[in-house]
Amino acid sequence: MMNKKLYEIICEKDENKAKTAAYELVTTANTKEFELLCEKMDYLFEFVKDNVCKRLSNAVNKNNYKNIIKFFDFYSPYFDDLFASILAKYADEDLTDEIFDILLNGNDIQKTYAAAYFKKIPDTVAIDDLRENLETDFDPLFENCAAALSGMNDKISYEKYIEKLQSDDDFEKIKAVKFLIAYGDKNAVNILISAMESSSMSENIAGEITALISPSDLLSTDYQKGILLSNNLINGLGEILPLENIFGYEIYEITDFMFNNANTPEAALILFNLKNKFDTFTQNEEYVFDLDKNTKNEVFEINKILSSKPNEFWNREKLLLGSFLTEDNPFLHTVLEIIRENKFSDFTSQILDLTKSQNETFVYESAVTLKYLGELKNLDKTKVTFNNQNLKASFEQLFLV
Repeated sequence: MMNKKLYEIICEKDENKAKTAAYELVTTANTKEFELLCEKMDYLFEFVKDNVCKRLSNAVNKNNYKNIIKFFDFYSPYFDDLFASILAKYADEDLTDEIFDILLNGNDIQKTYAAAYFKKIPDTVAIDDLRENLETDFDPLFENCAAALSGMNDKISYEKYIEKLQSDDDFEKIKAVKFLIAYGDKNAVNILISAMESSSMSENIAGEITALISPSDLLSTDYQKGILLSNNLINGLGEILPLENIFGYEIYEITDFMFNNANTPEAALILFNLKNKFDTFTQNEEYVFDLDKNTKNEVFEINKILSSKPNEFWNREKLLLGSFLTEDNPFLHTVLEIIRENKFSDFTSQILDLTKSQNETFVYESAVTLKYLGELKNLDKTKVTFNNQNLKASFEQLFLV
């Protein structure tokens, strides 16, 4: 085996050869081959990744388990929890001290593995250093530290990031979201939803929230919050949020839920938003070109379901949208987009009313929508004023083209 590429054999179908290669890799602590294995993992099918992890785990015994620590120089998201679980089986005071020293003195990658160990072994000797390492810019280390602190029931860090969630700085807010997601306290869902509503990065936050609670569960337990989450997921999908995560975002389940509740304005909003999005995805090859077979099939299946509904159904749903054309409605931006996309001129008079709003952004978006509908001629621009000079210039431009 010594002249063969161990990292490739570990990934092969032949179970006996793969097990032997995994055992040799661990027993000899072959860091060069392990580095190559880390690089290869991103390109493997999920079931192959699972096989690799099982083979490495089975290759460890009481005589070679410390060799795992020698692999801490090379990071793969598929191995930090695996190695932590392996080492936790052999945990004792000496091993914990050794891992703690890595958390103190290692580089970010080494510390990431060390923090994962303390997720499994919540020894509070590490609590201060886990808190300190929350200052890292390396997301895997940050998330492992947050999860380890959760296992230690560290309320100091928890309250600190609850407070950061109120920050006007969206990047600080996103970091707070990531902490609370990794901390794993479902009691934070409501405050995370509130942060999502007030953020200019609401789609990003929505994608993070799905790691803490599933959209379908939220729809079942708190319909309005579930609608807010679902709408932001759909708004971000394909542009901000990767289509590859369509299963994790439960887009099929959201679609099915909305068809079963199609007599509400909220469902109409989500269904039209879905219809427009999936028309775009399936009509433009660049969205689906790099998707794996299962994900691509899911995209086309959802589009097929949406397209199968007759015009009568969509006409009924359209009527429900009108109740959302008020400036105090949290979905107004999406509704205006839907109206523009579908050229729903039926709502012209309501949109004209919105141009009287005190919210200058709504006034401008309403004018843009009128432009799309070919109804801008009905707006007396002399009665519209802006304090925001950028919006004023953009508004004036609408009448020049």
